[in-house]
Amino acid sequence: MAVRNLLQLFLVGGLLLLFSGCLPKQDDVKTAFQSNAAAIIKKDQKRLQKLIIKLKTKLDKRNPNSFDGQLNAKIYTLINGGQNSFYLTYKKEELKEYKTYLDLAFSKEKIKYRTDYLILGIYYQFYEAYNLQNKHKVFAMEYDKEKLARLHKNLQALKWKLKTQKNLNGEYLYLTWQNNWQIELEKKLKANPNFNYEEIKNLKYIKEKKESLLDHSNLSFEVTLTQMIDCVGNSLFSLGEEPKELTVKALFFFI
Repeated sequence: MAVRNLLQLFLVGGLLLLFSGCLPKQDDVKTAFQSNAAAIIKKDQKRLQKLIIKLKTKLDKRNPNSFDGQLNAKIYTLINGGQNSFYLTYKKEELKEYKTYLDLAFSKEKIKYRTDYLILGIYYQFYEAYNLQNKHKVFAMEYDKEKLARLHKNLQALKWKLKTQKNLNGEYLYLTWQNNWQIELEKKLKANPNFNYEEIKNLKYIKEKKESLLDHSNLSFEVTLTQMIDCVGNSLFSLGEEPKELTVKALFFFI
């Protein structure tokens, strides 16, 4: 029994000595935490790049007259490569501020190729918030919490604006959630408020059985924007910040 107790004491003492010698210093723990957080944010960044491209593809397909086809390859290369190599112009002025792009994208005035302004507005704020000019970020401290928080807020505003905003003629700036028969119906109701149910059955997409009155609205745009918001929220959480949900009043403006 005495030998057994002695062996136990020897083992416990050895383990204590082993662990006391291997305990990391406080600075080492902090460095490891920073590096791990940076890796998480980098992953969010890569996913967000893909989601921006996905959003552009979806918008272009649904709004074929709202983008410049000659710029398509250039914009995709820009986003995929994490570059800031070119800027659009408006009234002969080169635009470099992301907010200007976003404001133009949702202007009620007639804007040619507004989807290009929208996508580049999102991308250039993303470029700034994720510090893409610094390609070799190692620590989370290299990211700016305030810039990421602004991107998080603007994406929430964009999600709301994309499905609600109309031009001066009362037409949606972007077609996203709407079925084609709903757009056709809205136009006919403007021309004739007494439009009846029998006439609804003769709407082009209903009559040709391409769509049904029972079809659900297209939620894929909202899902994509939600994923983008979650990506930035995850980055903020990795930096020790609690992502904030905007009030309805705050959704009206980009910051």
